[in-house]
Amino acid sequence: MKYCVHFIFKDNKVLLLKRTLTNPFYPGIWTPVIGKIKPNEKSNLAVIRETKEETNIELDNPQFVKHCTFDNDDYWFYQSKTKGSDILLNHENDHFDFFEKDNLPDNLWSFFKAELNDLWLLS
Repeated sequence: MKYCVHFIFKDNKVLLLKRTLTNPFYPGIWTPVIGKIKPNEKSNLAVIRETKEETNIELDNPQFVKHCTFDNDDYWFYQSKTKGSDILLNHENDHFDFFEKDNLPDNLWSFFKAELNDLWLLS
């Protein structure tokens, strides 16, 4: 499977979304914006689409960070900054918050936590 992952920063905090308990993909955990890349869809367009679908944030040009493989899935990581917080969640998530790097939720997937910590080290 192919996924795009989007870390959105505001005031040196990262936006994370809490999945609903009825979400079939890791219910109840915190994640960045993440979504499946459709067949023949480019990762940069998928991350814009997924961000709009999950948060209602409109983007022009998220910055590509890296591509990697984990557990036989491909992940394309992106980052961007936002000034606003007019976020409207879709049915997949029921809460959002901006977290400082030293206060990340315990149930943030360790794979995402490691990638996020790498980003903070580079900034």
